[in-house]
Amino acid sequence: MGKTNKNKNLAERIKWTSWSPRKELSPEFIADGNKLGISSGNNKNVYGKFISGEISIQDSHTVIFEAAFSCRNVKNTEKSVFAMINFYDNQKKLLERDYAEIIEYDSGKTKKLYRKLDVPAGVSYAIIEIGLRWQPDDVVEFENISIETAEAEPPRTVRIATTYKEVRPTPEENLKSIINVIDKAGGSNPDVILLSELVYDSCYDDAAADERAQAIPGNLTDIIGGYAKKYNTYIIFTMNEKDGDTIYNTAVIIGRDGGICGKYRKIHLPLFEAELGTSPGSELKVFDLDFGKVGIIICYDQYFAETSRTLALMGAEIIFLPTAGEDEIIQRAISRSNGIYTVVSAAHQNPAFSRIINPLGEIVNFVKDEDTAYSIEDIDLNKRFFIYWMSVGPANGETKVLFRKE
Repeated sequence: MGKTNKNKNLAERIKWTSWSPRKELSPEFIADGNKLGISSGNNKNVYGKFISGEISIQDSHTVIFEAAFSCRNVKNTEKSVFAMINFYDNQKKLLERDYAEIIEYDSGKTKKLYRKLDVPAGVSYAIIEIGLRWQPDDVVEFENISIETAEAEPPRTVRIATTYKEVRPTPEENLKSIINVIDKAGGSNPDVILLSELVYDSCYDDAAADERAQAIPGNLTDIIGGYAKKYNTYIIFTMNEKDGDTIYNTAVIIGRDGGICGKYRKIHLPLFEAELGTSPGSELKVFDLDFGKVGIIICYDQYFAETSRTLALMGAEIIFLPTAGEDEIIQRAISRSNGIYTVVSAAHQNPAFSRIINPLGEIVNFVKDEDTAYSIEDIDLNKRFFIYWMSVGPANGETKVLFRKE
């Protein structure tokens, strides 16, 4: 691509062609100097875009695409306003298609399409598509369209530890076992340790939830917080939380400093758990930790696809799943259908049920045996995962971004 400013102001520097799949869906296209406009009229099924000429990026490793835009009546810009960056080799073969993301700035008053992308191997040129779809009674204008070289993003490596432990007869023995597992995993310098569901509260009895429930913060969070601080790691675990007269099955995130930095109350309760006196939570949350954004679901939550989908749409890059049960198919589907990592910490039956799953739904690590008690995996949250023909036609499509956009 040469110098950084070579491909700025693309609206006025290169040839643009208007395109629609059928004339019945075609909007009105307006090319006015350094702006491109698309007017949908009253057609609710409108679908149209401007397509650029070839933009040479043969010698580039990373590019940044940007385009400011304004619109009048679009209720859902994620659905209706789009830009795509298409990478081709010198034989005109399409290699990869990527959506730009929509970013708000100036306190939400202004929006732009933006994407920083590593250039695939063998690329010769790019073609930009910029358009409007499925939105009647609107005009969208694009300006300051550019594609420039940039420095590559460094890896964003996170060391994940998941754990496994069998239930002990008493809470005191469970706590001793928990500390033993944390000590083992902590020696590998993880960024986060995940413990299985109700590792302190679960014993060989049917005690009601309130018999072992504690406040948050409380004695149990203080003890585990001490070990988080000792190993400079996050620890995620669940416990029966007592809040006034209400008991929740609550996941707690302990920060590297030993303090509480977030909690999530299990929303979907199996009947037997409700009959023990536990009440459901009501709010899904994404937590912004120092290595990335994470969501948590607990055991039965995993069977309700909208739970993990919502967390992915909220920006979660990893879903942590402490569970007492096992369902490999569901867990792998969570990763595959959202394009994100899923980390499972199980209890009972088989240590291999504690596993780490990549965005393609592949198990990349698992606990080998109860004596080992943990498995650890370095994952790069900047690594992209592609599937050929995933939405975009005969090219590589990135699952995480496609699922969020579409």
